[in-house]
Amino acid sequence: MKILIAEDDPINSRILQANLTKWGHEVIATQNGQEAWEIFQNKDAPSLVILDWMMPHVDGVELCRRIRQLPHGELAYIILLTAKTEKHDIVEGLSAGANDYIAKPFNPDELQARIHVGQRVIELQDRLMEAERNRVLTQAAGAAAHEINQPLTVLIGMAELLMFQIDTTSPHHENIQALHESARKISEIVKKMAQIRQYVTKPYIEGVEIIDIDAASETQ
Repeated sequence: MKILIAEDDPINSRILQANLTKWGHEVIATQNGQEAWEIFQNKDAPSLVILDWMMPHVDGVELCRRIRQLPHGELAYIILLTAKTEKHDIVEGLSAGANDYIAKPFNPDELQARIHVGQRVIELQDRLMEAERNRVLTQAAGAAAHEINQPLTVLIGMAELLMFQIDTTSPHHENIQALHESARKISEIVKKMAQIRQYVTKPYIEGVEIIDIDAASETQ
């Protein structure tokens, strides 16, 4: 998992990085709250964050508040690293938006256990969001397929009727046949839309993804 840390003490920062890397995580290290804030404003910022409470420029508690104000910051899992262990300090940190805290000097086993908790929470959130995306997509695709199918059925029927009524030697017959074939292709797409059950995308143009109807409508 990618983890963002903000720790101004170089020794503590190196210890954190060494432990996290040993446990298989990718670490983005910053030296103060302002650097961490600049990174976290990107939508692809790490979901798990470890913040030292006392830092120059922007402290950990203030950074918690800022992160929670971002649309993508609501789902971040934030761990405060602090030497403040009084009850009112802990309440202040949690009230600012932290999910958990670790007292300094931290125990590596405790840190690893708390990170595992954060990972489980993030993975659960991801699964819930995926399920909600699938639900919304399935409902929207089904409704759209229903609305499109009614006028499309009329269009196909009218095209078939015209093909019977117009002589095959007429220059219009080929155009109507092409119209009928295109309507049939649209009908196949609409059928797949009605069968969409999962959220799957594919590249469209640079930086843009669109629904992959074929993959989204495949049964698993």
